[in-house]
Amino acid sequence: MPNLKRLRRKRRLQKQANIRQMALKSLLGPERLTDWMSQHHEDVLQNIEFTLVNSYREDPFVDDAVVAAVLKAGIRGDPLSDECAVRLSWQLEEMREFRSDVSDDLWRDGLRVVLQSVHRHSSARPGSTGYLSFVFDFF
Repeated sequence: MPNLKRLRRKRRLQKQANIRQMALKSLLGPERLTDWMSQHHEDVLQNIEFTLVNSYREDPFVDDAVVAAVLKAGIRGDPLSDECAVRLSWQLEEMREFRSDVSDDLWRDGLRVVLQSVHRHSSARPGSTGYLSFVFDFF
């Protein structure tokens, strides 16, 4: 029975978070989403970026293009065909499962903010590592 109560509470909190997210999105543009996520959900952004940096450390084939593809696939739910991207996507999914307290909408907002950062710091072309080099210094 305690599991059922915990599940109901989790669903209620996710529903409340989704309503807040939809209201914020209608009020805030993409620039403000970055600010809002940085102020209120920095931990989510750190979890996503930590996963990306660890993958970059472990796999020399991870570059900004792979990161951008994985983030886009995570936002849209698209399948990936590149083996390196599939591994990185799997690692992000593990982190997502670890952060089960975060709603799906909030997680996707975090992916959007990180994707904006990738585009801000890199051309996201194959072989470029401008974003990963930038964020590497923080971890």
